[in-house]
Amino acid sequence: MTLSVLCPGVVLAEPAPLESNDPYIFDDSMMFGNGSLSRFNRVNAIEPGQYKVDLFINKRFIDRVDLRFVDMGDGEVLPCLPEELLTSSGVLKSAIHNPDASQCLILSRAVKGASTAFEFSILRLDLSIPQSLMANTPRGYVPTQNLDAGSPMGFVNYSANQYHVSRSGRNSSSTDSTYLALNSGLNVGLWRFRQQGNLRYDNDNGQHWNTTRTYVQRALPGIKGDLTAGQGFTSGRFFSGLSYTGVEIASDDRMLPESLRGYAPTVRGIATSNAQVIVRQNGNTIYQTTVTPGPFEINDLYSTNYNGDLDVSVIEADGSVSTFTVPFSAVPESLRAGISRYSMALGRTRNIGDHDPFAEMTYQIGMSNSITASSGLRVADQYQALVFGAVYASSFGALGLDTTYSRATLPEDGQLEGWMGRLSYSRTFQPTNTTLSIAGYRYSTEGYRDLNDVLGVRKSTRKHQTWESTSYMQRSRFEVSINQSLDQWGSVFLSGSSQDYRNDRERDTQFQLGWSNTLRNNISLNLTASRQTTGRYLNRGSDYYDDPFDNSATSNGLGVTRMDGRSETVTLFSVSFPLGSPSRPNVPSLSSSVTHSSVAGNVYQTSLSGTQGADQSLSYGIDASRDAQQKLNVFSASLQKYFPKASLSATASKSQDYWQASGSARGALAIHEGGITFGPYLSDTFALVEAKGASGATVMNGLGAKIDSSGYALVPSLTPYRYNSVVINPEGMNEKTELDNGQQRVAPYAGAAVKVTFKTVVGNAILVKALRSDGEAVPMGADVLDDRDSVIGMVGQGSQAYLRTEKLKGTLTVRWGDAPQERCTMNFDLAKQDVSQALIKVNSTCRIP
Repeated sequence: MTLSVLCPGVVLAEPAPLESNDPYIFDDSMMFGNGSLSRFNRVNAIEPGQYKVDLFINKRFIDRVDLRFVDMGDGEVLPCLPEELLTSSGVLKSAIHNPDASQCLILSRAVKGASTAFEFSILRLDLSIPQSLMANTPRGYVPTQNLDAGSPMGFVNYSANQYHVSRSGRNSSSTDSTYLALNSGLNVGLWRFRQQGNLRYDNDNGQHWNTTRTYVQRALPGIKGDLTAGQGFTSGRFFSGLSYTGVEIASDDRMLPESLRGYAPTVRGIATSNAQVIVRQNGNTIYQTTVTPGPFEINDLYSTNYNGDLDVSVIEADGSVSTFTVPFSAVPESLRAGISRYSMALGRTRNIGDHDPFAEMTYQIGMSNSITASSGLRVADQYQALVFGAVYASSFGALGLDTTYSRATLPEDGQLEGWMGRLSYSRTFQPTNTTLSIAGYRYSTEGYRDLNDVLGVRKSTRKHQTWESTSYMQRSRFEVSINQSLDQWGSVFLSGSSQDYRNDRERDTQFQLGWSNTLRNNISLNLTASRQTTGRYLNRGSDYYDDPFDNSATSNGLGVTRMDGRSETVTLFSVSFPLGSPSRPNVPSLSSSVTHSSVAGNVYQTSLSGTQGADQSLSYGIDASRDAQQKLNVFSASLQKYFPKASLSATASKSQDYWQASGSARGALAIHEGGITFGPYLSDTFALVEAKGASGATVMNGLGAKIDSSGYALVPSLTPYRYNSVVINPEGMNEKTELDNGQQRVAPYAGAAVKVTFKTVVGNAILVKALRSDGEAVPMGADVLDDRDSVIGMVGQGSQAYLRTEKLKGTLTVRWGDAPQERCTMNFDLAKQDVSQALIKVNSTCRIP
């Protein structure tokens, strides 16, 4: 065999195929300076010590953790695993054998049949554990103890706009208006205080502050729900939505693992061997796993679309395949088997009635693959409503049915009783790839009343007015939505609704029909036609109904006005395409459209839009339109720039009769123990990054946010109850700083403001060439320790050691063995060096004590 020496001390065998397991050897006899690298003669050999590793169990990522690796006495170094880490990662407590109650568990000894594999080059630790010894947790599950409640912190989101318009001609005028919206919050533990409000000012009405909503909220993980006190809104799932001031306890679906959200059926089958199970929907593989012989159950499928039967293949170890189909159809209220949803609200109404007290309770539960049951109760003063319903899913589609009974006392009508029934249907017809998303029908008897209408009628009667709303005295309503794929010819959709009433109001009908397609080179075509018909009705002096059209009205002199019906048909055709190769960055796009209205005539519009910059932080748009009926031309432009701490935008437009201009600013700030940090915006759940000394580094997925001079930055949005990776890109960072770890993982509660701290090493980067006092080189691979005995570097080739320290002078220890003569000390002094350099080179003598 031919040998080749590539570098001193390293002897490699002749190149072999990649799959070869031939050993490699570090030959100490060929080392200069009597160094030793024989400890690396084993694959992935490491020194005992503390390492931050990516932990995987059965090829599934668990977390990035700090683990201690210990020498087993025979030259083998293995990870020391705390029992708490194993159990929190899904290992059954009963499967862990720990006779000496030690916190240092060697996996192969503690769990029967388990093993470890460590890949040192990427710091990845793989644990292989028999599936039978693992807890059956759904995919995406985050243990409660791993959830982060965040740090005490306050924040403010702001959005400001200044608007000006000047009109000429007969109605010449000028208007200036200012708008400022504030969404602020304060977090303490699991408690979140929120307030939303806005300030409006114009030269006609002066200024007005409006508080939109104020409330306090706390997560209740034990019952997978939230407690909310203050101003809130009911869900509107079974009863009409109400704004109220009070208290609500309601389930939070976000607390469920992602694989248990929405609706997906449970797949059950039988395997005769260690078989592979593949689940497909519409030809796409959505799940794959391995099961043991006997019955199996898959109950953690991710929710996909509403429809499309599941095709299940069971591939046995001998190659035989069995298949079966599981029906999959759902309407929005479908729940998985065993999953429930609840809400309980108590308070006084807001923005309707006279702050009337009410209470509401709803409950839903998935009883099986096919059936979801639901119920609800709403009570108020002289009003009761009760609802029962169910969803049935089968191969013929998903059918939902519920009925609501109401009893109400009204000022002029006395006590009324009635009921309202709702029917919904959803189905995908796979042979034609037609999706009937939702087809719904609702019918109300003459005595049925919704609480919103009851409270509105009572208040308007006291004010001698007449109540009108789109739901008041409604007899029936039908709605449908259909989507049809035409493959390379695009897709078409149809949606529409129609409703009629009992109080001399005629039927209202609207529908839309559209087609869209994207051709080669990103050329998009859209064609849409819509028609809306509003029936005639009588307006008896109501101040509560806003007619959608400005039609003529006829009064009978008794305070009753007949509002004529109105019909309008609108057709729109548009085309858009990039002005260049779509693969090139910042290619602008041109779009043009023509709109025809049976009432307003034709409008022609052309616009150019695009982005600029490597990060596409600058966007622009130019638009020109022509109203043929009014002979009106309008030219407009817009510009928006995203900065790391805010975004600014401006618009302007001009026509024959007016000109307009506006400017806007949007941003956020977080108030914390380290000061105030600015950012582009903040969602309800966000992160504050702390990386001292790392100013200039970019926070990934932070909308361009960078670590500021104080060492902080904001990550605008995190997904609650899920693991989120927070990553810092060191490019642009202060060259005097190194990141100990550029990525961390957090799983926040909803509404949490999580502080993520990155360890940094700040100081001068030094390359020390150290020779021992006898003139010999320091052994390659020796550790360099500071005055606290912490390893801060390693000696490489040529007796050179790289390290970083914030001190300008000091003493270092170099260690290449356990014996006293296998270590030396050396001094460094940067007093006469140019410390502005990125890398400072010094020479030093290393003396053996």
